[in-house]
Amino acid sequence: MPEAVFDVREAAKALAYESPTAAGFHVFRALESVLRRYHSHVTGGSAAPKVRNIEVYLESLRSSNWGDLKVRAVIKQIADLYRNPLIHPEVVLTMEDAVGIFGISRSAMAAMLSVLPDLPLTTTSASAPSIGP
Repeated sequence: MPEAVFDVREAAKALAYESPTAAGFHVFRALESVLRRYHSHVTGGSAAPKVRNIEVYLESLRSSNWGDLKVRAVIKQIADLYRNPLIHPEVVLTMEDAVGIFGISRSAMAAMLSVLPDLPLTTTSASAPSIGP
């Protein structure tokens, strides 16, 4: 899950440079990356939703009663209270907001990661995924 590692590192850098809104975006990208892998695991590898969105993944888990109820509840809370409002351009985070978001998202990611099998170690670094050729 190199994309999650990349985004957590970027979030930490954004916090260090006092860019809390950027930190929030990167934390939510990491959370969504872990959620996609969690969904695949708890559904036994069923097809992922076509729309890659926290709410769509949560609905898929809820409708089939997959995954831990507490995990679903905390991700729903994160989406409703923090992630969904942040996508609007007039919303900016304070450092206190960003640190809080980092904490609650870390807790949710840890709960999901605790049930996932370990990925094999590779010799490549956790660099940013490329979108080009």
